Amino acid sequence: MYILILLVAAAVVVDFILRKVLDIPRSKFWGKYEYESLALERWDKYVMVVFVLFLILDMIFIVVEPYIVSFLFLVVNILLKSIDEWKYKQETKEYVTSFVQMGFFFTAFVLLASGRI
Repeated sequence: MYILILLVAAAVVVDFILRKVLDIPRSKFWGKYEYESLALERWDKYVMVVFVLFLILDMIFIVVEPYIVSFLFLVVNILLKSIDEWKYKQETKEYVTSFVQMGFFFTAFVLLASGRI
């Protein structure tokens, strides 16, 4: 459990340092991301629907642990956002922080799924 807390703290610190070094303004903490690509926006909606359906089915049939589904949803959601930023908003360099966040979430997912935490 301490590894997970350290991983989240490291993600926050690395995000802060990257934003200072690359001179990226702080984005809103809560809020809807506005996609530039309509295809990626549709994919985001599909991912949300599949996530909710799979979570409901998982609560009924208990296929996998709910945290695994949640972490996979976060990784896919951040991946779609970072691809959109990389393709359409390269001048802001926001995609760098998104890819780093995705890496931290994926690492936490792998550690949780493998039972190391």
